[in-house]
Amino acid sequence: MLPVGTAIQLVDPVNKVRLNSRLVGWDPDHCLLVEQPTRAGQSVQLPKNLPVVGRGMHEGKVWGFQSTVLFQTLQPFRVLYLAYPKKIEEVTLRQSERLNTKIRVLTTPRKHDFAAQKKDESAPWGLIKNLSLGGCSLSCPFRFEVNMPVFMSFELPDGTTAENIMGFVRNVTREQNDNLYGVQFDSRAGKLDSVSAFIKLASRLVSKSGMRNT
Repeated sequence: MLPVGTAIQLVDPVNKVRLNSRLVGWDPDHCLLVEQPTRAGQSVQLPKNLPVVGRGMHEGKVWGFQSTVLFQTLQPFRVLYLAYPKKIEEVTLRQSERLNTKIRVLTTPRKHDFAAQKKDESAPWGLIKNLSLGGCSLSCPFRFEVNMPVFMSFELPDGTTAENIMGFVRNVTREQNDNLYGVQFDSRAGKLDSVSAFIKLASRLVSKSGMRNT
């Protein structure tokens, strides 16, 4: 099970919305306790028996599970009780497909207005050198330290946009005129659909190219 305090994303498949929460605790085989979910900073009430999908990230691994809402308390704390999952699946992101890239990226310590800044050449532009579903390696003029949060926006080669993807710096290499960072995407990273679709498409193209060359 994920450690207490881990950020959790809850997906409501009925209304097709994603909610943010944190793991508070659990009673094995009985229930999970999470903070009252929020969406766009607003608290969300979930009805009893609603099916949900939960996802969390810890130490380079994504944990996923299916559950249902048991009940929600407001006093003394706002806590959502979920049925304890019958199965908790683990996926190691370090083993996911990683693509070598040269993608221009805007990287800042807080959320930014990508539409307003993407034509500003004086903005802190960097370069994504490789990309996976779990994170990326990038160069950036800003100086970040290990475990600092960053927000990244970029246009993918297929024409789609990934905006304000949240991650944490996991390793740093200082060079004379550049900073190189290994960034792990956070479970609150936002929509990674465009990144996922691009990686799958690029992987298929690489695979087909390899087959033709053998």
